[in-house]
Amino acid sequence: MRIAIIGAGIAGLAAARTLQAAGIEAVVYDKGRGPGGRTVSKRTEHGSIDLGAQYFTARDPAFQAVVAEWQAAGVVLPWSVTPVVLPERQPARPETRLVGVPRMSSLAKHLSDGLDLHTEVQVSEITRELTGWVLRERTGETLGEFDQVLLTAPAPQSQSLLAEPSPRLATEAAAAHMQPCWSVGLVLERPLEVDFDAGFPSSGPLGWVACAGSRPDRPHLPEIWILHATAAWSEANIEWSPEAVSEFLAQAFGDLLRRPPAIADRVAHRWRFARARGALKAADGYLEHEDILCAGDWVSDGRIEGAWHSGCCASRRLIRRAER
Repeated sequence: MRIAIIGAGIAGLAAARTLQAAGIEAVVYDKGRGPGGRTVSKRTEHGSIDLGAQYFTARDPAFQAVVAEWQAAGVVLPWSVTPVVLPERQPARPETRLVGVPRMSSLAKHLSDGLDLHTEVQVSEITRELTGWVLRERTGETLGEFDQVLLTAPAPQSQSLLAEPSPRLATEAAAAHMQPCWSVGLVLERPLEVDFDAGFPSSGPLGWVACAGSRPDRPHLPEIWILHATAAWSEANIEWSPEAVSEFLAQAFGDLLRRPPAIADRVAHRWRFARARGALKAADGYLEHEDILCAGDWVSDGRIEGAWHSGCCASRRLIRRAER
């Protein structure tokens, strides 16, 4: 059996590793320059900056066991921080927050090791032929034939690909609401000297702020602060230029601090499909129609843990199919 996996985020990588361990050929395609989805770190002249997922949690015992393996491999560590609500300074809910080290993308790099992974390949068409499913790239090039297909791309991208081969799954993908997020990295001329390392602003355009150097195995200088705009602000201003966004959010950060930070540089990134706020919470952890399955955070519960769980559930379903 040969399976195509579209999307090399946590769900796609988890599925591919599970299939590979079962002796099933899995080929992973992703349109990005590297694997990881929203855990990808942005390369800059100041080093890699985590502008996407800021941390993840492990609540399910099965996922906790996997996280323990990642910690033993040296790619994940706890981030001993308690974010505060700003400006009130009330502590957020205490829980163990985990990060990839020395950057968030290290986890995806670890998971993708040894996989048949093809990056910078945008699958644009899935068609049913007599011999199986055929995938084509946006240039029209045929990527190969497969017995089954697993989509782990964000819901809007999956919906587009599913419109012809599976209208029913396309309709389900359309019901999963994905929200955007503008993210900015502020490189400071000098440290802020504030009494918090991370926080959730209670009002205004910012939804999250964090000092990158407060995480394990990160450099402390230059001091870099990560700013995430709220979903509402990001959606309303999704077509702004990165320059305009970084200037506006830097000003909002200064207003939050009640003093302007000394900024040496600004780096902005637009995540069009950052958060699965309308996750489907599928009972089986995946969606299925004939030989096409869907998995990912939008299928499960919107969290990184949910994406991993969804990818594993989908791969186990594919293994059961292979055993028939």
